[in-house]
Amino acid sequence: MGGKSMFLVGGLVLLIGVLWLFNNLGLTNISLGNLITTYWPVILVLWGFDVLGQEFLGRRNQQEKRERNFSSIITGLILLVIGLLILGRNLKFFHFDISLFWKIFWPLVVILIGWSLIRGTRRMSGAGGTHWAVMSGLAFKNKGWKLDDANVFAFMGGVDMDLTVAEIPEREVVLNLTAIMGGITLHVPPDLTVVSDGTAVLGGLTILREEAGGIIASRKTEYTGDPASRKKLIINALTVMGGVEVKH
Repeated sequence: MGGKSMFLVGGLVLLIGVLWLFNNLGLTNISLGNLITTYWPVILVLWGFDVLGQEFLGRRNQQEKRERNFSSIITGLILLVIGLLILGRNLKFFHFDISLFWKIFWPLVVILIGWSLIRGTRRMSGAGGTHWAVMSGLAFKNKGWKLDDANVFAFMGGVDMDLTVAEIPEREVVLNLTAIMGGITLHVPPDLTVVSDGTAVLGGLTILREEAGGIIASRKTEYTGDPASRKKLIINALTVMGGVEVKH
């Protein structure tokens, strides 16, 4: 959340603390349990307004003109709508079954994972295979390890790949990175050209200092390294409740 939203949330927490203190001193008799249960969706509403405000208002103060991130706009709208729906249900304005949202959300996550794998596999030309880190850690840090096209999965685990000590072929290499409740970190040399396309669902992406995160977010990044080199890294990243980071 941004500064204004954090200020409002801090004010709400402060108000709860004051009411709790007054209840303990016998000055008031307010049911804090009912108050929190009813009005907690206000946090989602504030968060949604904050995300939308950063996209539409915050950019006016930026000297550098950048394209509007529609994934952030979608995230802000989803947070805002869900918060208002739950708040309206809690206040008895209407009935809303929140389970319907999750019945739609999780199948869409599975569809995104499948599509990400299919999209990345179509571009692979090498035979690097598939690497798994399931509730464990996997590291590629030995000097001279050979980089090739590969699928890399981190499920409740972590993967650390150091490309600065790897043998990188003079061609296009494709890495399909999928992190589900886990994390994948890539260290790339500054002379390597990197083209990435990533999607985050309840997670975050950091691609060479370009960040994206939220309920559903995406980021496309292109970095040009040594123009005289044929080395090029293509990254297709998907993270669900996890993180993928690519850094120099």
